[in-house]
Amino acid sequence: MEENTSICVIGAGLSGLVCAYKLAQAGFRVQVVEQQSTPGGMLACSRLGSEYIELLPHHIRRSDRALISLLKDLGLNDELQWYDSLWYGRASRKRLGYLDNGFHSLLAALVQEITDHGGIIQYGYTVSEIAESEDPERPRYRVQCVLADSSSIILECDTILYTGSCRNLVHITHALNMPTDFRDSLMDVTYQANMCLLMLMKTPFTECYSRMLPDDEPFQRIIQHTSMVGQRRYGGHVLYLSGNYMTSSPLWTATDADVFKIFLKRLQYLNPSVTRSSVKTWRLKRTRYAKPLSHPLDEFIQPVRGLYVCSLAMTPNSGEDGKYRMDACVSQANATVAKIKEDFSHEKEFKSEE
Repeated sequence: MEENTSICVIGAGLSGLVCAYKLAQAGFRVQVVEQQSTPGGMLACSRLGSEYIELLPHHIRRSDRALISLLKDLGLNDELQWYDSLWYGRASRKRLGYLDNGFHSLLAALVQEITDHGGIIQYGYTVSEIAESEDPERPRYRVQCVLADSSSIILECDTILYTGSCRNLVHITHALNMPTDFRDSLMDVTYQANMCLLMLMKTPFTECYSRMLPDDEPFQRIIQHTSMVGQRRYGGHVLYLSGNYMTSSPLWTATDADVFKIFLKRLQYLNPSVTRSSVKTWRLKRTRYAKPLSHPLDEFIQPVRGLYVCSLAMTPNSGEDGKYRMDACVSQANATVAKIKEDFSHEKEFKSEE
């Protein structure tokens, strides 16, 4: 790969980090921009007691070949342990995987590999516009970012890889000559938002790892994380209450404190022994574009020359509810990187023939 071949990866979720890692390995000059202050996206982790834990529940299945292969590449296969998990309403147990140090190990390893290969990750960078350079002597694209202090900065790059939501891509690419029907296809993609309440309990709520509730409940999934992996050093028993919503729902716009009260009240209905004092601490994670309800009509890995897309909406469902699909994200990232490498290989061959 030519030394001056640069790529800007927009988004430091799992897809963005995997793409950046593999592109940096391939010799691209990689810069990742992320609007949040930490990496991971829906896999983002936080400190709880003496451990890191995901703010949304995640696990590994035996069939997650791409994800397990990635763990091996990163030297994390020894951290992968397999556990029996009991699912509510089902006679059989499921064998699920989890890392000794949580998925924080995966994020940390990806970040380390990216930086070790010369890549840069910028946090607090919100992309506001993507435009093509008017100077033929300059890199192809200009990426304008708004920083946390409301100032702005422009990054230049030869190629862009976008990993965010379809609708946001439309908003930041008005300056690009993109077909109208393609833009319409992106805007037609609808999403459900997600709120997940992580609670550290004094006593376990249930022996079951996973329990589903009806769609009209305040939350639709209960996951007792520590029923599978044990208490570890969290300081208690970890319980997740996860719900999907349209953004028009009053619950989505409620305060964190009100959401906690509503969730706790429903939990007490299921088990009257639960009280406010049963909860040692809690954290609420909101994800605006959590679950695509539809997908673009056409595959659009490369809508315009030099711009590639690796979006959650392009990833086929994996699992019961479409949120626990790390393997599908890794597979999609692998395919996107392969496409980028192939395109640049052909471009290099074409230039050598001139």
